[in-house]
Amino acid sequence: MIITANELRQLSSAEFESLGLLGFAYIKRVELDGQPAWEIHRADGGELDTLLDRDLAFTVCRQNELEPLSVH
Repeated sequence: MIITANELRQLSSAEFESLGLLGFAYIKRVELDGQPAWEIHRADGGELDTLLDRDLAFTVCRQNELEPLSVH
């Protein structure tokens, strides 16, 4: 079965868990007060944190048993 991006956005946390996606975190580059920052999001899209250092964002994910994935 192929799931579209729109369908992924509408999945509940329980549905993500059943797909095995809760173990991932997505790291996205953003601007914060005019400087680059990195947001960490759960697989269901909820924001977990924003950090000023990309490497630290990946480390924090791994320390919390999440596999970080970069979003471009």
